Amino acid sequence: MAGWHLPHIGLRTVKTGLAVALALFFADLRGSPLPIFAAIGAIVAMSRTVGDAFETCRTQFFGILLGAGFGAVFVNLFEGFRYIGTGLGLILLILLCVQLRLQFAVPLACIVFVSICLSPANEAFEYGANRLLDTSIGLATALAVNVLIKPYNNRARITSLLTHFLQSVPAYVEERVLHGRYPDLAPLRAQLDRIASELAIFEKQRAFRAHSRAAQAAFLRGCEQLAHSVWQELSALCAMDERGRLSPENAERLAILGLSAPEGMAGSARSQADIVGNYHLDNLLRAYQYLTEFSGTAQLEKEK
Repeated sequence: MAGWHLPHIGLRTVKTGLAVALALFFADLRGSPLPIFAAIGAIVAMSRTVGDAFETCRTQFFGILLGAGFGAVFVNLFEGFRYIGTGLGLILLILLCVQLRLQFAVPLACIVFVSICLSPANEAFEYGANRLLDTSIGLATALAVNVLIKPYNNRARITSLLTHFLQSVPAYVEERVLHGRYPDLAPLRAQLDRIASELAIFEKQRAFRAHSRAAQAAFLRGCEQLAHSVWQELSALCAMDERGRLSPENAERLAILGLSAPEGMAGSARSQADIVGNYHLDNLLRAYQYLTEFSGTAQLEKEK
């Protein structure tokens, strides 16, 4: 068909299919009666980052372990009083999760518990054990695939966002400092929020990466703090009623950025507004310079 093309297939999609296939294969090797839970475990554990995958595996494992264990006990103790046993068991199960600080596993544990309680009493232990084992196979398989096959790395995206932030700043400085206007800082704030969000994702990847990844996360967090300092100082300048006169030093530093001060605007301080404005501008330009140097280093490291 004219104009038809194959849709983009992401790596996570491919890894999910591989993990499910392997999990079903391993479940079949042990003769599992419930291979569907191996597939489910592999699917839910294939998160974007390895850190997220680990958290999902922890939730799934403890949720099923507690739910299946409690369910197997209560379905036998209250075989003739299933409804009462199920309600009482749920209460005790939730209390146990809270005491063990496993609140994250409460919803899944309760679901598994009820499914066990609805099974015949003579099959409860076997069903619970098989579900836990098959799900564990799926979880372990997905975690291994996620770790071994090109783990997610958004470092290049963070570096790109920092570069875009740097490129945006001079126009804001020109508007406020040289022309005396009040630019809308919301787009710049949105860039900072996105950098912080991507950094949070990057930091989740450290547990299953080399020590250098932790150092990279600290370095990128430092760059983000410098970017935030630039935004704070720009916000302070925008909060002033007067823009003030530029000091000769700041005028020279602006010229390096390609920003030329209007004639007569630069000179010695004459008012409080001049002093305060140059103070915030000096802080802004210092943070901007450091961020430029650090971002250049990050770019070089990325290209190695």
